[in-house]
Amino acid sequence: MPSPVKSLLAGFSILFLFSIFLPAPAFCDGEPIARLTNFTGIVLIKSRGEWAVKPVKNLPLYSQDKVVTRIGAATITFSNGATIDIKNNSNLLIHEEETEKGLIKKVKTVHRRILLFLGKIFFKSGTGHVQTQFETDKTVIGIRGTAGVLSIGADGEIYITFTEGGAKFALGDLLYNQIAKDVPTDLADQNPVQKAAYLAHAAYEKCLEAKQKAARGEISSVQELWVCAKAREMAAREVSIWAKELADKNPNTEVVEWADEILEDANESIEDSIKDQESAIDKGAMPEPEEEYQPPKAEGEAEAYEEAYEPPEDEREDLSEPPIQGLEQDFQEQIPPDDSGDPSPRG
Repeated sequence: MPSPVKSLLAGFSILFLFSIFLPAPAFCDGEPIARLTNFTGIVLIKSRGEWAVKPVKNLPLYSQDKVVTRIGAATITFSNGATIDIKNNSNLLIHEEETEKGLIKKVKTVHRRILLFLGKIFFKSGTGHVQTQFETDKTVIGIRGTAGVLSIGADGEIYITFTEGGAKFALGDLLYNQIAKDVPTDLADQNPVQKAAYLAHAAYEKCLEAKQKAARGEISSVQELWVCAKAREMAAREVSIWAKELADKNPNTEVVEWADEILEDANESIEDSIKDQESAIDKGAMPEPEEEYQPPKAEGEAEAYEEAYEPPEDEREDLSEPPIQGLEQDFQEQIPPDDSGDPSPRG
């Protein structure tokens, strides 16, 4: 009969081996991965699933958050010091996950994905074990110790230029050593992903207004429910639009599979929000007519620049303050990407 002590040790050994190879969970909703360290003009924020989050300096940003600019600009700084300057008429999503590897000494690695759907960003890598890749609807670019510019032209062409380092791998059609011209605002306003973001933002502003009116007794609680259910529908439709772009066009099978999952969840959210609207109507809510599409205006937006987010003491992080400097220059040398670590293209 085996010794109880040996059996116990064997059990611990099995648990130890499982703990080595199981990935760590993704970042939780309560853990910020970056902050909005600078902005001006019209900047729209989607944070933790909700639009109409007021931009303030040092606002925490989380995995799956979006930053959208219109006649404005923003800088976000990640926890490892990496920075991204987001230019006019741009649409950006940030995503992070963390894994652990190692038999005795475990090493945590952050997997960061920057999704650019429209516009132009100036980027600079930070420190630590962070694997970063940029994604557009048609490309995936893994980077290493780099600084440079990623941009999308009005014609949908993808451009990348490095001022430091280079690409670890690249999939899809890219134009190197070039920067796209700024997309005119009137064209950017009609981009499907940008337009969906504006509509979702406006719908959430209406929801916030409806909550205030309901609290003052100016509208019924069921009317508030209808307005906010409509806002959830518009937010889910915004997700479905960019997820479908990735699923239909991206050359990386892993990105496509992820986008398919996001799209499925978004479609379910659309159905649920429509059911909530119907339920509110059954209880007496009046459907409000669709308003004519209007891009967000600049009035009142610049005032938010002077405000600052003050986190509780236990949430404070040591993040680099200044935006990227010295990137807007003549780009003379390009370090070409190599083929190491190149993921399997979409078959």
